[in-house]
Amino acid sequence: MLGNLITMIANMRRLFIILTAALLVGCGGGDGPGSTSYQQAVDAANAMEAQARRLAVDTPCDQPLQCGVVLFTDPKNPCAMRVYQPYSLVSATAAAAKAASDQQLALAAYARELSPQPLVACPAYFALPPGLACVASRCIALSAPPL
Repeated sequence: MLGNLITMIANMRRLFIILTAALLVGCGGGDGPGSTSYQQAVDAANAMEAQARRLAVDTPCDQPLQCGVVLFTDPKNPCAMRVYQPYSLVSATAAAAKAASDQQLALAAYARELSPQPLVACPAYFALPPGLACVASRCIALSAPPL
């Protein structure tokens, strides 16, 4: 009787493992073609960038101190420079835009960690954020400040 109970538990355990694996693959949790963790991370970073860009509106403003920039980077390029987008710090969506931008940078870094590409040494460079101005109640980027 004890032997039958042990066999039944072992069979239930195998069935549980098989069902869990099937569920993960069926729900996109597997690493099959087109469904890799890397590609999912790239897609998440790109979606977060799109959301941040929608939230980072350039109005209203009446002085340059009310303007800021949100940052983005390419999740596929390990040596990508950051891209700046001006936005109004006093808009109703300013805090959400900044949070989404920060999440995009983190997701892009995570995607690059998962990248199947070999590690490369990137040149050391730093691009200063552009100068900002408020023109006709809109935040705009000026040319990058001189080094």
